[in-house]
Amino acid sequence: MGFAIPEKMLAWRLYGEGMENFGDNDQPCELPVPQIRDDELLVRIDAIGLCFSDVKLIRAGEAHPRVISKDLRKNPIIPGHEAVMTVVKVGAKLTGKFHVGQRYIIQADIYVNGKGFAYGYAIDGGMAQYSVLDQRVLNGDEGCYLLPISDSMPSAVAALLEPWTCVQASYMIENRRAPLSGGRVLIAAGDDTVYAAGELLRAAKPAAVTGFGISAACGEALERELGVSVRMVEELDLDEKFDDIFLCNLTGPAAEAAARLADRGAVISFIGDYTGVSGSFDVGRIHYEGFFFQGAPGRDLSAAYGRNVRSTLKPGGCCWLPGGAGAMGQMHTQLAVENPNGPKRILVSDMDSARIANVERQLGEAIQSRGVEFKAVNPSELSPEEFDRVLREFAPEGFDDIVMLVPAVPVLCHAAGYLGKDGLMNIFAGIPAGKEGVLSIDGIVNRGQRYIGSSGSRTEHLRHTLTLAEQGKLNPVTALAAIGGMKELKHGLQAVIDAKFPGKTVILPNCPDMPLVPVSELASLSPAIAGTLNCCGHYSVATEAEINAQYGVGH
Repeated sequence: MGFAIPEKMLAWRLYGEGMENFGDNDQPCELPVPQIRDDELLVRIDAIGLCFSDVKLIRAGEAHPRVISKDLRKNPIIPGHEAVMTVVKVGAKLTGKFHVGQRYIIQADIYVNGKGFAYGYAIDGGMAQYSVLDQRVLNGDEGCYLLPISDSMPSAVAALLEPWTCVQASYMIENRRAPLSGGRVLIAAGDDTVYAAGELLRAAKPAAVTGFGISAACGEALERELGVSVRMVEELDLDEKFDDIFLCNLTGPAAEAAARLADRGAVISFIGDYTGVSGSFDVGRIHYEGFFFQGAPGRDLSAAYGRNVRSTLKPGGCCWLPGGAGAMGQMHTQLAVENPNGPKRILVSDMDSARIANVERQLGEAIQSRGVEFKAVNPSELSPEEFDRVLREFAPEGFDDIVMLVPAVPVLCHAAGYLGKDGLMNIFAGIPAGKEGVLSIDGIVNRGQRYIGSSGSRTEHLRHTLTLAEQGKLNPVTALAAIGGMKELKHGLQAVIDAKFPGKTVILPNCPDMPLVPVSELASLSPAIAGTLNCCGHYSVATEAEINAQYGVGH
């Protein structure tokens, strides 16, 4: 199989922060198709999904943590991480490992020796007609970050697998059930109680223990129990990071400052009497850095580990999905409804009634077949008091699960007040790191409530989602809401910002002049395209072939 590779290609480049710096006069630029080295691949980008993460990247520019260019004006990047591609040229050293014509999706969270080189952020991504994949992609920390896909899956549908994977991965979070072995520990207290390390902390044999505000008697007792010296400090070093933090009857600014010293993946335990106590904590970092809060009454520092540790929705429970009819939210809602071991009572709230109607239409049959009690409500059509009454009536004992799909701290804090006993809030929406919200420490300590979150996914997660789709256990096409050509990409991103479509938007880069249309209106493009939609009106392999025949180049 051979491909005619053109000399020029279209690409969207980011020159700095802000939508005004995305593209060349609001159009893609024309660039030479890049040449490859002997250990690289040249791929044609067949589809690129548009994500709100792309919007965040464009708004942040060089300030985005995944961007390595120090000056985007001089060294612009090509965004786009939800990419589907076909190999069109193989470097001499890769012959036999890769073949022209192979189709892949890419795991964009690429690491080399522990350093991030995310595709579409640090490596030029899929908002171009062609892309070069170098050894960072082909031989990174997790091996090859490409996963093969079959010809039976349309590219526009395959582009949905990465966002579907992020959704799946958020229910596969592996929270620690014990202090980190050989880790760094901070014990900060607000009283003179002598706290006990407990079995799990003893077994972890921490490498370093710091005490702040603890009594001399407590420090001596911990040293005897742990067999390690406790470094006593009078002030916290704001640049220091810890793997496990114990806040013992410590409240107010001191507790909030201590919690900020959590390293990525840290565990923060509240120990003691916190009746009626709340605090302001960084809820954005829960999502982006994967640490979490837990608690237990008493004086045993190990007591909270293993308490209510889960990341899946409670079987037969009561679940609330704020923003559950949005582009990503409807995926969460679909999983909750279709999971045979999922919740039996599901409430979706969303500020767009058209999106709510779309979810109810898409999932109506599954809701009925599983016997789920399902309620959807638009808070903007109710007074705050009326909305609160709806929540109380639906979950009089509080919700077992709240999946936060709205990246707004006030919405999160309001929702947190409706967590029930052993309730779990999964902060899926990307609230910026550094944004703080008031959480009930009382609820964490005395009612076993937890707050968890995740950002992105690993290759094993993407492989899991791909397998589910190939086995027919996941129908990803239901999330496809709009499709368009390369020249419409910026309009597509604006549609993401405006939540114009009730689902995901996908761009076909090598169909430059295709208009941006809702999937529900694809049939209006031509009778030939209309005849390719499947019995459910969904996009199919034949649909994509006909679109490429009418609008495509290089196919």
